[in-house]
Amino acid sequence: MDNDLKNKIESLPDKAGVYFFKDINERVIYVGKAKNLKKRVKNHFQKPDQHAFDFVAQIADIDFILADGEKEALLLEQQFIKKLQPRWNVEWKDDKSYFYIALSADDFPRVYLTHQPALKGSDPFKVERVRPFQDCFGPYVSGCEAKSFLKEIRKILPYRSCRDLPKKPCFYRDLKLCLAPCVDKKTKLTYLKAIAVLRSLFRIYQGQRLPTHFSEGLTLCFRGLDPLKKMRVEGYDISNLGGTLATGSMVVFENGRANKKEYRKFKIKTVRGQNDVASLAEILKRRMKHKEWPLPDLILLDGGKGQLKAAQNVKNIPVLAVAKIGDKDGKLFTKFSKNYAQLSKLPSNLSNLLLQIRNEAHRFAIGYNKLQRVKIIKKET
Repeated sequence: MDNDLKNKIESLPDKAGVYFFKDINERVIYVGKAKNLKKRVKNHFQKPDQHAFDFVAQIADIDFILADGEKEALLLEQQFIKKLQPRWNVEWKDDKSYFYIALSADDFPRVYLTHQPALKGSDPFKVERVRPFQDCFGPYVSGCEAKSFLKEIRKILPYRSCRDLPKKPCFYRDLKLCLAPCVDKKTKLTYLKAIAVLRSLFRIYQGQRLPTHFSEGLTLCFRGLDPLKKMRVEGYDISNLGGTLATGSMVVFENGRANKKEYRKFKIKTVRGQNDVASLAEILKRRMKHKEWPLPDLILLDGGKGQLKAAQNVKNIPVLAVAKIGDKDGKLFTKFSKNYAQLSKLPSNLSNLLLQIRNEAHRFAIGYNKLQRVKIIKKET
């Protein structure tokens, strides 16, 4: 091993990530994941006989990207192996390793779990569709988690799971787990709106954001894979003091992170007394008049089933409501079902983000309300 390679190994961080072994021609010949990059890469050279094939002598350079943890490192490892098809990686090349959530390309999309990804081909710039998907989300490392997510979210967003549209409703409609767009003309438009909400939630669930520490030459392989990129979620809440000084808040999360430059405060102008639903309806109406503001991909309201009525005039934007329970749990509501989904039963990255947006909207509304109180006290004194 030459000194340059030794120095590069010694400079590796003691953090989780994905590493890339390259040959003398800068081709990636092996991709691996590690809880500790430095320790794992050193192990390759200290115990070369651990490999089924002796490729250590071919390693001329090493590259890496950091991950938020071992689970994300595993997911990234799989994605890079699929894209780069390194010569010495035996596993993860057959596209049968993990799950995807798919929406069929029907007029009323079917929702189902599959091993088959939406795209195939080792060249990321030359891919072909292998099934008539309308959308496909993933990959997901845990099939059990994905199945549990679909089971829980179906309580509030009833969806179709049958392969072919039946001529009469199946028992899933009786269980209130499907809107039966196959036969009920009244529910067809409602079903498509429910699918729009599902699509937004799938994007958030899928949103294990790729780290920013991409090595030069590898970034192009993953351009456009970030499912949250430019996804905008707006959270709303109302605060008042005994029915007076009512204020409203709008917080904005883009790419899964708060964008405080886009936050907005509202004084309630048309509502008298304590009426959170009417107050929410007012600020949503005023917000939608601002054509210069980017439209959100998802609206999240602090509250329960009643608060959803405030958004009945919001068109073509998915709306959810979150009623918080304690510090780490809550109930998720939609207008498509009388039931609710328990946040604690949803994937952690989804439930944590929804709670974070709800909490931030609540904090911002209360903060503005307190500011109004201080102004009145100062005037009176």
